[in-house]
Amino acid sequence: MDVNELTLYVKKFLAALVAVITFGVITPSHEIWNAVFEIEESRVSQSYIEQQPIDIKSLLVSAEEQSMVKFGSKISPKIYDQYQTAIFPAYQEKIEELATAESAISHKPSGEYGEKIFHLYDTVTNDDILRAHVRVEKRPQEGYYFTFHYHTADDAFTSHIDVGEIYWSKNTPPKWLS
Repeated sequence: MDVNELTLYVKKFLAALVAVITFGVITPSHEIWNAVFEIEESRVSQSYIEQQPIDIKSLLVSAEEQSMVKFGSKISPKIYDQYQTAIFPAYQEKIEELATAESAISHKPSGEYGEKIFHLYDTVTNDDILRAHVRVEKRPQEGYYFTFHYHTADDAFTSHIDVGEIYWSKNTPPKWLS
């Protein structure tokens, strides 16, 4: 090891030592951060002034797509028509009623035996507004039914608002997303 390498290591060691010793003692000026936050606040306030129109059509298309993803390739072909005529119009009506310019549809329906089809949520707060669900019910001597319902934020998602049901068969339906 020559003198130049040793000098380089000593300089690095001293720099690290000074950084550790003075950690938290010397703080940067808050003027920099205040300027950044003022710029952000002005952008946010302008975005509320320029209200965007509600894009109901894209919300409905997204909700329908998520429904088909939830049902998967095994369930979807058998219940699609009934879902479109008997079930989806109720979800559509609720989306039209509750949606705002900041609303979006979630993109991860639950698989296996989970109930979630899609959620309508506020993109600013990430709070759910509407939760569209389906569950499988087995009725003795009849078979399996898909029962559709939704929950709203109005009552903290406690009440079950039934939308309708679709008969599957006496055989166990496949898991969601399959």
